[in-house]
Amino acid sequence: MRTSIDFSGWRRLSVLFFAASLVLSGCDSGHGGSGLIQIIPPKQNQYPPNSTGFAYIASAGPTPDSAGAVYEYAVGVNGTLAPLAQPSIAAGINPSALVVVRNGAYVYVVNAGDGTISQYAVTLDATLQPLSPATVTNPGMHTLGAGATAFVDPIGGYLYVVNTADDNIAQFSIASDGRLAPLAPATVATDVAPVSVVGSLDVSSTGVTSYYVLNSGAVGATGSVSQYTQTPGGALTPTNSAPVAAGTNPTVLAINPYPPSFAYVLSNCDGTQCVGSIRQFSLGSNGALTDTGNIVTTGTHTRGVGMVFSDVNVGGAAYVLSDALGVDTESATLSSFQIGSSGALVAMTPPSQNLAGAPSALVGPAQFGIQYVLTSNSGASANTAATGGSVFLFAEGNGGAPTLVGTTTISAPHPTAIGVWVLLPP
Repeated sequence: MRTSIDFSGWRRLSVLFFAASLVLSGCDSGHGGSGLIQIIPPKQNQYPPNSTGFAYIASAGPTPDSAGAVYEYAVGVNGTLAPLAQPSIAAGINPSALVVVRNGAYVYVVNAGDGTISQYAVTLDATLQPLSPATVTNPGMHTLGAGATAFVDPIGGYLYVVNTADDNIAQFSIASDGRLAPLAPATVATDVAPVSVVGSLDVSSTGVTSYYVLNSGAVGATGSVSQYTQTPGGALTPTNSAPVAAGTNPTVLAINPYPPSFAYVLSNCDGTQCVGSIRQFSLGSNGALTDTGNIVTTGTHTRGVGMVFSDVNVGGAAYVLSDALGVDTESATLSSFQIGSSGALVAMTPPSQNLAGAPSALVGPAQFGIQYVLTSNSGASANTAATGGSVFLFAEGNGGAPTLVGTTTISAPHPTAIGVWVLLPP
């Protein structure tokens, strides 16, 4: 049973995985983000002594409209986190998303409070150094403070920032030196309230075949998934396919990368009883999504925050992070599912685990049997006291059920997003 982790013998091949989240109050208004896992070649001499990787956590400032920061950690041989020699670096106001790209060489933070994106280089000791310029303008963000998520295409050449309140996606190229430059056009329109963009992979041939934008829709309305293609210059173009209905105010779209591939949409308070749900979709040869009719629930008054997949156990597994919403409280729940041959989800035993704090993000590499959950003690709201948060490390046991193997207390006042880079097993 895999309940302990020792990364000391892992080979130096890197995994990038990144997550972004929006933490909003109210059962009918929350939107969540999603994560992506990418395998790329190693960057040499990158790790601090006695570490197996590094982690970066974006946080809002201690007071409303104050500057946020990125907190920097080494990943130890047991998978837990320890602050680097430079424990943090300044970011913009109210960061809502963080991604690590290009062989672990660059980090980008989307700042929802001032409409900018902070860009950093990862130095040889894994600490961050601002690029020149230190920030670029998010051309699609006109409603400050509303939040945004981010996605990098699998080859690491383009960054897409989803501006939920402005119904668009900002598009950037990533230069060889890490600097961002707006594409032409600088934005692409979406349906109402987009919350994420995800690329579908075809690892056997041409890489990305389709991009999907999850639109939450107006409060209480049915959301949708729209399909896009990528032009040679990186810009996204909507296809002629009609958007696919995706439940009430969906928050997360995740695509299982292991064949046969399926897409899953997490909805926020789906139905009259306000029950969180996960809807399954099949992917056609042209990338079109088809609702399979398979739906599982995640509990009353819950909002989906993240979903990751694993193929460690027979049949594969899925892990879902949800936010249980009360009148004045939030709490994190990690649910575990086996994936059947038809892609249907079947709850494990135990089906879920409750964690302290409001959930901010869930990241892998789940395909190697570990997951990190980031929570915030204050619900990531700068209007409450700065109380920090936690990173929970889980390892898969027999049958895929996750076991908590370590917890790291985070000093960041209002943690919102995490990016982690570790080694693959030998």
